[in-house]
Amino acid sequence: MQNRLRRVVFGLLGGTLFAAFDRCGYMLKHYGSIWVLSDNPWHRTIFHRILCRLPLSAVIVFGLLLFTDRITDPKSPFLSGGRKRRSLSEPLFSLFQGKYAFLASWAFFFISFLPAFLGGYPGLFAADAPNQVGWTFSGWLTAHHPLLHTGILCGIFSLARAAGLSDNTAAAVYTILQMAALSGIFAYLLRFLRQERAPFWLQAGTVCYLAFFPFHGMMAVYTTKDTLFSGIFVLSVIQISRMCQNPQEYFQDYRQVLQGGLVFCLLFLFRNNGFHTLLLCLPFLLFFLRAYWKKLLVLSAGILLLYQIYNGPLIRLLGAEPGNAREAYSIFMQTLGRTYAAGGEIRPEEMEVIRPVMDEETLAQYTPNLSDPIKNHFHTEAFAEERAAFLKTWLTVGWRNKKIYIDAFLNTTAAFWYPNTSEEYLDFVCFDIEKDNPNYPHVQMEPVVPDFCRYYTAVGSDTVFRQVPVVRELFSMGFYFWLMVYAGLYVVYRRTYVRLLWMLPFWTYMGTSFLGPGALLRYAYPVMLGAPVLLHLLIWEQSEQSG
Repeated sequence: MQNRLRRVVFGLLGGTLFAAFDRCGYMLKHYGSIWVLSDNPWHRTIFHRILCRLPLSAVIVFGLLLFTDRITDPKSPFLSGGRKRRSLSEPLFSLFQGKYAFLASWAFFFISFLPAFLGGYPGLFAADAPNQVGWTFSGWLTAHHPLLHTGILCGIFSLARAAGLSDNTAAAVYTILQMAALSGIFAYLLRFLRQERAPFWLQAGTVCYLAFFPFHGMMAVYTTKDTLFSGIFVLSVIQISRMCQNPQEYFQDYRQVLQGGLVFCLLFLFRNNGFHTLLLCLPFLLFFLRAYWKKLLVLSAGILLLYQIYNGPLIRLLGAEPGNAREAYSIFMQTLGRTYAAGGEIRPEEMEVIRPVMDEETLAQYTPNLSDPIKNHFHTEAFAEERAAFLKTWLTVGWRNKKIYIDAFLNTTAAFWYPNTSEEYLDFVCFDIEKDNPNYPHVQMEPVVPDFCRYYTAVGSDTVFRQVPVVRELFSMGFYFWLMVYAGLYVVYRRTYVRLLWMLPFWTYMGTSFLGPGALLRYAYPVMLGAPVLLHLLIWEQSEQSG
């Protein structure tokens, strides 16, 4: 009776939460604001809309809680895999068992990337990669993009050009190496699930998901730092889960600690917000692992030291320009930009404080879902000089324009948390910019198999999946955010609070991403890739018992 009542309470709680996500996303998509009033008394305000959606949403969450209880029951055939179904299915997955399982799965996942590679040869040379190479070869090395990733790209292009090879060949070499690295991470993820004795359905589902979900193949051939970062992020989640499940065994094995330290260092070497993702986890880890606080503190101090060396002596030694801090200020840009563009109240004396950082012309370039138009003209030096005065003014303006500030934040982040978004996903293209500049890479897409090219273009650039219900949601960033939220809700409902700690990197990473310039699939990809691990952490206690 008590469990049933608790399920009802959490059904209502989760139902309210998901109803709010759904209705706020709907309002933003159709009206650009969650505060638009309707003539229909049932839908007059956003709160009426959430209340109307609540019964259906609560029933769905209640049903999900009931279903999850069922599949995580140690006696459930879902957890053991169902002996009959398992005996019929296991031969299909015998490749992933036995002595050479890791190498076999590594090769299998690499092969699964080949359609994307052959359809988009020599790879999706897009996003930041052309500038990373072009800027560096022009004599400007900047830490705006991770130096390790820039070094790998430029090293490959330098060697290829020195050998008289084309830029397309250099891009292909990078893409193949990245495919090899990511497929190795996929194989490691699968081995982790096998070692943890995850249920067979989850292991088999993970194989299918990693091999056939189209965004994995596209990201594998996408020459952006986000691809390798996402794989390293999943490895970091695995390290933290192992650290928390068996801390004594973990900290006694120096090889395990060194492996964890290496993974954590690579996390910030491949994305500038990787360090903040870990830093936000540290207080909770220290509290939970307080019996091992000295060893954890030594590990953390080593990572912090390397981070300081990277951002100080190493950058100076390489003659690199430090990254611009404006990358973390998108929330200021978007809220003030929307307030100005929407005719909100900004007093003359407040504008005097704002203008040196963002003048009227800059604020007028406000774009709801992306801060880049304002960011490119944001004066970081002026902000640093008058930081306290600016922040005070920003808060004062926000207090008078609360609804506009909320709209600004939600519009910028909506694609992260609303599954029915219509925002950009992942264009299947190559960028060839500065075509007359020999310092820039000139990579052209030359599909080897045109049918593969048409398929991935339809999925990535044309987003035809948006026309298919259910598939549209499964392909969206918001679905995986909702999965993350549901996982957190469920472990609180089951009172297994410690598992929140294992899931914490998902939350800290998304928290830093919410402060970024926009919601793009490559930013959400760590959560999408980590979905199998998230599901495993959700059912870990029972799966361990099931054997």
